[in-house]
Amino acid sequence: MNKHDRLKQMVTGNQKALLVRLVFAIPVGILLFLFLQSETQSLLYGGLIIVALLAYGLTVIRESRFMSGFTERVRAKRIIHAQYLFDYMMVVFICFFFPLLMRLGTISWIPFLVFSFTAMAMLFVDRLLDEKVKRLDPEQPTRREVRGW
Repeated sequence: MNKHDRLKQMVTGNQKALLVRLVFAIPVGILLFLFLQSETQSLLYGGLIIVALLAYGLTVIRESRFMSGFTERVRAKRIIHAQYLFDYMMVVFICFFFPLLMRLGTISWIPFLVFSFTAMAMLFVDRLLDEKVKRLDPEQPTRREVRGW
């Protein structure tokens, strides 16, 4: 399968994955809001957030397998899985770490700087991994190409 055919199939799969991400994002956003606003039910909302994040992790694994299924190169597959793992860890970081800091009342510039540095590092690592996939399998579309379609 050539790069253009792979890209078309990936874009179609990516659109379905976007819908699934929205299905998770809206309830998790509401749960985060309720977690931060509630004094008595925070354990319940926190538990629901964790369950939602675990379910979201399963969808990320499925999407990662779909996207890596277009290449036969084992190293390229591993890198694609790593990209999705990094994305998932960023979501977990945002959904768990910062609300917890806000609940504990330790808001300062340090968490903001840590988050900013982490976000920039993730973008840098994602770009490096895209380039590595491109070198390992020139026919494999990069994530930037799939997003930009």
